[in-house]
Amino acid sequence: MDAQKRIKQLMEERGWTDYRLAKEANLSHSTIANLFNRNNAPTLPTLEAVCKAFGITLAQFFSEGSSALTGE
Repeated sequence: MDAQKRIKQLMEERGWTDYRLAKEANLSHSTIANLFNRNNAPTLPTLEAVCKAFGITLAQFFSEGSSALTGE
């Protein structure tokens, strides 16, 4: 799974910018920007913060289908 693509997908579903994600996840904007601009893989603590901001678990993050997010 491409973590950056998944984060982008979740951001688009919510209409969030990278700045908004940084604020919601209580991370620096540069941390989020570096995920995309430098193609850095997120660390586990960063990924946990991102998932918390989205209101999902790590298991839901790694589930490919949206059914994991909607419970269908």
